[in-house]
Amino acid sequence: MDSTAYLDLRNGEREPLFFFMLNAYLQSRIETDHESDGDEEVNVYLAGLLHSLVDGRFYADNVDRLATSALDVCQKAEESGTDRGKTNVYRTNADHRLMAFGLFSGFGDHVSLYRRGTTPDEAYIDEARQFYSWAGAFCSRLPPRYRGLATTLEKLADGFGAYHEVLGHMAAHHMDLMERLSPGQTWHLEHEAHEAALPQIEAHALDHMLDAYNRWRVEPNETTRKQFLEASTPYTELKSGFDPKDLMN
Repeated sequence: MDSTAYLDLRNGEREPLFFFMLNAYLQSRIETDHESDGDEEVNVYLAGLLHSLVDGRFYADNVDRLATSALDVCQKAEESGTDRGKTNVYRTNADHRLMAFGLFSGFGDHVSLYRRGTTPDEAYIDEARQFYSWAGAFCSRLPPRYRGLATTLEKLADGFGAYHEVLGHMAAHHMDLMERLSPGQTWHLEHEAHEAALPQIEAHALDHMLDAYNRWRVEPNETTRKQFLEASTPYTELKSGFDPKDLMN
């Protein structure tokens, strides 16, 4: 177990960060009337996920799997080429959305004004639920040693609403979560975490757009033009002021 410790400002005691996260989450389940009922493995899974967000491992390990749009997530999953790869892509992006919209107020400034205006929070939350479901389905095809993870992912999909509510309660009410974390840990959770993922997301969006642009240059017609403009949307959202039509002049 990682030795990272959390200092309780109320009593001066230290405890391993993982156990603090687990205890805070369990207490939040009780307070929101969502006590564990045959889903104890989900509690451990989410405590581990919270821990990995605080120490930065989640984004360091998964930067190449993350995407802000559902279309890009699905493309990354298909490009992975294996059931294990698809499990990891869908699981990672489900985790990302659950934490962003459970602990915080979403992706915030890390998506464009256009996407914030056209994509309601509920859409991202529904995507997270669906991604957990798909991750569980692909994970169930893996060798028997992955059966426990597959079951956990399926439970996360089935009970997503409750887990999302508990996380929100934990952040807003339980033990002053954000105040109790160090400034460096909070920065990882809400800011640097997203920033760490953006370069890879931007590079992927640029490659995707340029592939479509080259197809249009080779065969300029209405179909390839439409495909290029659609493919340019993710990059346009990341690069304010960029207009893909400038490339077509």
